[in-house]
Amino acid sequence: MIRILALIITIVMFISCNSSIIFEEYKSLENQKWNSDIAVFFNHTVTDTTSFNTVKIKLRHTVDYEFQNLFLFVETDVIDTVELILANKEGMWFGSGIGDVREFEFEYQNAKLFSKKGSYSFKIEQAMRYGMAEKIQVLNNVLAVGLSIEKQNE
Repeated sequence: MIRILALIITIVMFISCNSSIIFEEYKSLENQKWNSDIAVFFNHTVTDTTSFNTVKIKLRHTVDYEFQNLFLFVETDVIDTVELILANKEGMWFGSGIGDVREFEFEYQNAKLFSKKGSYSFKIEQAMRYGMAEKIQVLNNVLAVGLSIEKQNE
């Protein structure tokens, strides 16, 4: 039993030491509600302009989230509209999790090369609409929005 425990601890330490994540942050949403006029901001300082990176948008939501997708406006050096497909048509969630919380990762940019050193900001807003109606003012059951930047293996 002690050998197995020692092996598990060694493996965890080895994996954590080789982590390629250079930035990761979550912003919690008050009362599990994402209002359409609330933007989430992330700031990252770039020191390495030679490595390629993967930028991921992360979302934590409950299983009571009422849509199978989520549209976002993402603003960096350009403004993008991004759709996260969170569940299939049968309602099975794609995110991982136990209990009523799911965590979903979306690869926003692959092979991203930051061209110059300095501060980069990411602004993320929910952009949900319902049919021809106006924007959905409040999305319920959204816990947090996150951003991670991972250095790609060379």
